[in-house]
Amino acid sequence: MNEVAGRAALSLRSRSRLRLRHTTLGLRGELDQAALTELGDRLIRLLDQSCVWVLLDFTAVEHLDYRGVSALAARADAFRRAGGDLKVCGLSPYLQAVLRAGGAHGAFEVFRDAADARAAMTSPFEGP
Repeated sequence: MNEVAGRAALSLRSRSRLRLRHTTLGLRGELDQAALTELGDRLIRLLDQSCVWVLLDFTAVEHLDYRGVSALAARADAFRRAGGDLKVCGLSPYLQAVLRAGGAHGAFEVFRDAADARAAMTSPFEGP
């Protein structure tokens, strides 16, 4: 194996071992059905990559289409089945009402801010 091929193989092996276990997605603006579908797809990709602890930060979200809420709740169930969770923070009273109207009351653990949510995101095998 030549030196360039050896470095490329080493680089590929190194990247394949790097896995995010948790991440925060900062959302903003108005989330219509198309945006929520895109968010759901991104969540599934994260789950497929073994990132099982995800925080959705709604601090900068102005509106959420209630018709896409049930799909987000289904994603939360998928994360829990995988041994993690999908938590939310930064919900205004208006967005909390939208979640309830969309049938997701109780589907998410809700935190006031990202720091509180991150502190609660621990698996039995990792520290905070």
